[in-house]
Amino acid sequence: MGEGLALNKALDFVRRDRDSMEIEQAKDLLFSLLGKGSPVPCKVRLWDGSALSFGEGTPAFVAHFKTPDALDALLTDLSLGFGEAYMRGDIDIDGDLGKVMCLAYQEDLFSRFSPRQKARLYWLNLRHRAGLKQTKKDVQSHYDIGNSFYRLWLDKGLNYSCAYFGCEDDSLEQAQLRKIHHTLHKLRLRPGQRLLDIGCGWGSLVIEAARSYGVQAVGITLSAKQYELGCQRIEREGLSGRAEIRLQDYREIPDREHKSFDRVVSVGMFEHLGRGNIPVFFKKVSKLLCNRGILLLHSIGRIRPKDTDPWIQKYIFPGGYIPSLGETLEAAEDAGLDFVDLEDLRHHYDLTLGQWIKRFEANISQIRKMMGEKFVRMWRLYLNASQSSFRYESLHVFQLLYSLGRREDWPLIREGEVKISP
Repeated sequence: MGEGLALNKALDFVRRDRDSMEIEQAKDLLFSLLGKGSPVPCKVRLWDGSALSFGEGTPAFVAHFKTPDALDALLTDLSLGFGEAYMRGDIDIDGDLGKVMCLAYQEDLFSRFSPRQKARLYWLNLRHRAGLKQTKKDVQSHYDIGNSFYRLWLDKGLNYSCAYFGCEDDSLEQAQLRKIHHTLHKLRLRPGQRLLDIGCGWGSLVIEAARSYGVQAVGITLSAKQYELGCQRIEREGLSGRAEIRLQDYREIPDREHKSFDRVVSVGMFEHLGRGNIPVFFKKVSKLLCNRGILLLHSIGRIRPKDTDPWIQKYIFPGGYIPSLGETLEAAEDAGLDFVDLEDLRHHYDLTLGQWIKRFEANISQIRKMMGEKFVRMWRLYLNASQSSFRYESLHVFQLLYSLGRREDWPLIREGEVKISP
């Protein structure tokens, strides 16, 4: 009996000693990661109740690490580890999650890939090689989760891309409609022309182009949910003879339609292609456009190439890749497209994401009931991380304009109605 008590006491001592060592190691690792001079004051509370403070002033948030495994995951792979632990509830945030993302992007924490992280990212990319079958699967995993979900926090037109604000007080509806007209105006549409929208979403741009500009508009999407609702909207608007939406990949557009489109537009789809399909996209567009036809490409982009964040790659946009400006310009030129114009809407996406976050949080109870707590935490993290990445990282939103063959008659300025030849 006495030996058993002694053994239990010894084991308790070893456990306490081991736990104490784990806590001290955790503190050392956190200090090495964040440093005492954090630009965003914050506090980290560990599983034993002890706490560490970083930066000066009132903490913008308190991060609770509920288990040692949560910290292990974070330090093994910062992006994937934090994202998964937050989704599971092993890490909780008291305060503004946006401030957490602000700190991560200001300090460039997510870009500090270890060899193990790079190997994992390489594996993710291998799993999501963007052939037709895989591309359809990837798109549907994000866009076919339910129109009722997107209706809760997008604008009435269900535009899931960067809006265009005349001023910061614009409503989301105003800014999204402004974006559509800003985009269509750049294309200098004329009645009777044929327009192709690659990645048309729920059809708002297609509908507006047919209704307000008198063109024959064709939209394509890989999302069955978007296709069904988009077709219903066209019918309700009485535009069935002037607009259509197809459930189709751009690579599946038949040869008989080559050289049949005066204008091609793509808003927020280019990021889904994957790096290897960037040249494929431009070569196909060059075949689809009439001579002297115009392409407007609206896409998130970077100045320099960079690997996709592994958490985003795994949970949000499998198969996606944010292209660099150089990669995009070079591939377009190789496909015979002539560069006309470039506009950066970076600040507009910061404002757009701010509106989405407010609407998402305002409807959080319904979203939680529809999708579950893990989904709520995943999308909350995704939206806040996205906004911080546009504020503090090297992300942009580019609107690039190209012509198939040089257009010497193109207007000198973007604004105003200027008559040009077809």
